[in-house]
Parts: sequence; C-alpha cells; structure tokens
Amino acid sequence: MDLRLHTGYEGFNPRQPSGQGPAFQSLSRTSYSTASPFLKPLSRRKITPPEDIQRAPLLKQNVLPTTSPPIVSNHPATPPKSPLEMLTPSDLTTYEARLKESILANKERRQEKFTPFNSVERVQMPASYFRKLDEAIGYDDLRWPSISFNSRTSTGIIQWMPSPVHESLASPFSESNGVAKQGLRSEVARRIRVAGTQRVGALTGAYEGSNKEPDVLFKYRGQDHKVLYTAVVEIGFTETYQELIDDVKLWIEGNRDIRTVILIKVEENPRYSSPASKLEDDEVKDLGFPDHKDLDTSMVSLKDPNNSFGPLQINNLVWVGEMGVFLEIWKRDTINGEAKQQGTRSYFVPDNITTELDLKLSDFYPLDATDGGNTRFPLTFDQLRFDLEAAREELAVERCRKVLVEIADREDNIKDRDYIP
Repeated sequence: MDLRLHTGYEGFNPRQPSGQGPAFQSLSRTSYSTASPFLKPLSRRKITPPEDIQRAPLLKQNVLPTTSPPIVSNHPATPPKSPLEMLTPSDLTTYEARLKESILANKERRQEKFTPFNSVERVQMPASYFRKLDEAIGYDDLRWPSISFNSRTSTGIIQWMPSPVHESLASPFSESNGVAKQGLRSEVARRIRVAGTQRVGALTGAYEGSNKEPDVLFKYRGQDHKVLYTAVVEIGFTETYQELIDDVKLWIEGNRDIRTVILIKVEENPRYSSPASKLEDDEVKDLGFPDHKDLDTSMVSLKDPNNSFGPLQINNLVWVGEMGVFLEIWKRDTINGEAKQQGTRSYFVPDNITTELDLKLSDFYPLDATDGGNTRFPLTFDQLRFDLEAAREELAVERCRKVLVEIADREDNIKDRDYIP
C-alpha cells in the first residue's frame, strides 16, 4: 500500500529571472503513512520533536545566488501509471476514519488532535474513492477542511484552516473589487462579485471530474442569469510552487470561462519548527510567558528592527521565520489554449513595490470598455505588504499559544490519575 501524504515547503530564491523555471530549490518532503499528521501522540515532557530544518538561500542578503538548482517535483502533472499507487478499499476506510476524527477534534477544539495552521494533505486516489470520502465526511456541513480533487493528477486535496498569512493575502482582492465596483453603472456592478471559499466543479477536458475551492473566486452573472466563474486567486504557503502550477492549469485548461489566475507564493525561511521543541516544559515556563489566553500581538517583536519581514519573536524565542512572497499572473494562450504566464514575476516581499497590480476589471470579468472593463483594479502591492505584516504577528501569537496550551494540557494529564499516555 502506498498512500501519498504530502506537505512541504520549498526554498525561496527571490532573484531567479522570470521565464527560467520556478524560482525555488525543492525542499518538499513526502511521507508514506496511513496516519494523519494531526493524530501524533503528545509527549509528556517535550513539545512535538522539531522537523529537520533545511535552509533555503537567504531571502535578503548582500550577495544573492544567481542560479537555482532545478526543481524536482514529487507530483507529476500526469495520472499515476500503476493502480498500486492508489488507495485500496481498506486504506480508504482507515483514512476516512482518521480524517473524521481530526474533523471532530477541530470542532470540539480538542488540543491533542487539533490541526496545525494551513496544513495541506495530498492523497493519490481514484475519483470514485474521492466521491466516497467526500460523502462520508459530510462536506456540506463543513467550513473546514476544504476538500477538492484533481482528476488529471488523481489527487485528493484536504486543506485545513488557513493561516492569518494566507487570509491576509486573499481579503484585499475582495476589498479592492468593492472599490472598483463603485465607479460602474449599477446594472453592471450588481453582476460582478467575489466569493471566498466555494467549490467549483463542471471542469472539462483532462480535468473532467475535478473540483476545486480557490482562495478567491470572481463571478459574473450574465443577463441570461447564467453565472460564470471568471477569475481566481491561488495562494500557497505550505503548498509547493509545482502544486500551485497544477492548480493554475486546472483552472485555465479546465474551465473555458476563466480569464485570469493570480498565483501568490509565500515562503518562510527556515521552515517552521517550534522554538520550544528542545526545551523541557519547565524551561519554557521559566521564560515568563503569560497565560495563553493573555497572549496578543503587542508582545511580538522583530528580531532585526531593520527587516520588516524578518524573524518574529516572543520572549526571545522565534515563532515566525523570514518571509518572501512573489506574485504571478497567468492567462490562456490564444493559440494552444494552455496556461501561460503573463509578464514578469513580481517580488513584493522583501522588495518594497508600491505600485498597483497591472490589472483591469476586464482581466476579471467579461466587461468591455463601455461597461467599465478598462477600470483599473485598485489593489497595490503596498496594501498586500501592510496586511501581511499584521498577519505575521497573528501567526506568531497562534503558534506560541499552541505550545503553551500543549504544556498546560500535559500538566493537567499528569495531575489526572486516570490519564493513560
């Protein structure tokens, strides 16, 4: 049995020229296990053991690397060749049970099985298994996790609650859309809207049978009352660049109405590992942390005040690493209909880009000039940076709080005579 669970980061090289392949060094990791990563047993005395930290090229330094090793993808854009790579019926039953347990733990906020922020699982399975899994966990009753399926790669995708960083890069698109609508005639403005997470199916071609929940979805309601899905934003924090490209292709090549896909890749360097992982619980408590309920963003500080997107710390422990972010715009090639990147990649973190995105409303909706299609989409890179700064502080607080709650839970368990580790 070969169940493919994948979560991964990639190294971030902010200076590889656009058009020369992904600006990443592959640091993604694939594990082969039926166990959900959300169900690891807690140690009585230590925080979850640290992950291996593999450092990518520095995001901001005096001498930057000029080249990057080619990416080696663990997820080819073609279906698996052998049915042995798929879930067996017994695997499906096991995975379904454990997924349900994690979902229940999320709802009840049980810390010992509480999901980490922005975790993404990718599991190879046939479409029939995904439909069974989808039905079994009751998708319509869930806000999270988000579950989707890519029929071309035979991959089920289970994404848990997104991090504050993820949300900070999604919400400005909805806000800017609202501003842009104000300059349109009312009969046009009411036809365009933005949705958050909404599952989209009815994909065609190689993606027939797929469904996906974009991070941001732009919709247009025609005069015939037909609703079109016309543009999406895909944001990757834990996802690899290659996985984002798979999503881009799904949207553009699987839905003829999609006009634009905006890809945003966030990289944290080094990959997060709890700074308390090598400390005893008492050593963490001796650092003087407040009760987890009293933590807030005012307690977060930059390790280097001159680097706005450098490491963030609370009580001298680093909870968020240095970050780099870039944005790409993808459209459909007019000749072969395939996804094609437009223009150059925009590195807006750590670079201080203050201009607007080079986009008009006609990039998002089927609007001509008379309907306001030439109206600029009023979102600036400066706004994205501003929102991201605040979100990083929230992420630091949430990561720190999770550790403090784990310590408190272990203390309660030790006091409980009926507790069995």
